[in-house]
Amino acid sequence: IKNRPRQRRATMWLTPARARIHDVRRYVRFPGLPPPPVPPYHRPWDYGSRSPRLVFRDHQLDGPQLPTVQPSWAHNSVVDDTNQGEECKTGTCESLIVCWISWGKVTTRCDGFLHYCCDYSTAKSGSSSASSSAPPTPLPIYGPVSNDPRCGLSVKSQAAQRRIVGGDEAGFGSFPWQAYIRIGSSRCGGSLVNRYHVVTAGHCVARASARQVQVTLGDYVINSAVEPLPAYTYGVRQISVHPYFKFTPQADRFDVAVLRLDRPVQYMPHIAPICLPTKGEDFLGQFGWAAGWGALQPGSRLRPKTLQAVDVPVIDNRLCERWHRSNGINVVIYDEMMCAGYRTGTKDSCQGDSGGPLMLERSGRWYLIGIVSAGYSCAQRGQPGIYHRVAHTVDWISHIINS
Repeated sequence: IKNRPRQRRATMWLTPARARIHDVRRYVRFPGLPPPPVPPYHRPWDYGSRSPRLVFRDHQLDGPQLPTVQPSWAHNSVVDDTNQGEECKTGTCESLIVCWISWGKVTTRCDGFLHYCCDYSTAKSGSSSASSSAPPTPLPIYGPVSNDPRCGLSVKSQAAQRRIVGGDEAGFGSFPWQAYIRIGSSRCGGSLVNRYHVVTAGHCVARASARQVQVTLGDYVINSAVEPLPAYTYGVRQISVHPYFKFTPQADRFDVAVLRLDRPVQYMPHIAPICLPTKGEDFLGQFGWAAGWGALQPGSRLRPKTLQAVDVPVIDNRLCERWHRSNGINVVIYDEMMCAGYRTGTKDSCQGDSGGPLMLERSGRWYLIGIVSAGYSCAQRGQPGIYHRVAHTVDWISHIINS
């Protein structure tokens, strides 16, 4: 109520139950301050709220298709303009209110009015502390990474670069490894890595059976025959989800899976595999390209018919956390995750892009460096996209596809 007299004591504000864990958490709301954000829902079709919500970037419902789309992207900067103040010995320099509602522990004062060093390592159970979702044992070593000899070659790579930077459509054959995956009524993206295997997000297929999944390769304009070369659809014989994959209230852990197709793929100019990166390789500060048929605006059920692509820089995980916390979102970006996007937003992957590639070209070959996983809305300021870091699990991927 706008004209309600000022209250002198704190009041309790209850959030709705989370979609998966069904718990209700209490927050204290001080007079004159907006309530803290609603915990993220985990339904890809639950749009429309101004509260930050985690959106897994697959989509459940088949909405109307747009005939053609030519988005106009703004120029952005990857510079962190958040005033973090002096360096803290433990934690990061945060607003007192942001630290408090994110379950952090206030330690010493740092630069700025009402800014304190905030330690998130002591967050309460039930919050996004690093220990709550850690893998049970150290990751096993699966052996060396092996690539298909023809991987990462695109006959349209130069044309693709010009189109992507301008925010235009990807161009037919620019990303010949791009897969369009149907899981019942849901849709995801994927990447062809050899004649038999496609890599996608774990949350897309973790609850599906192989007979529910279909993979289309060589497609560019969905449900259309205008392309100069045809698309081909494959069944799936086996689904291999990473052994440490886990659904969580935030971005899912180890969000990667491998699909084995029911027959070998015949390579063509518009159908070819992408290369896998070296184990542990870091792409910080480099620009990758995300591609898919996902939504062009957050909350929209309209989907472009034509494959879209956008360039985004890879940013540091801790910087990504700070950007989110500046918006009141306490998120932990684990080692097997990565963030890519701009401080100012605007360019991002969105609903319907889950499982699709984040790619980087180097020495004439394209490499799969990330898998579209999740994000709090799309293209919002300080809320870059969250991807699975392929270099963290690439030895497992290589082990599966070469077994």
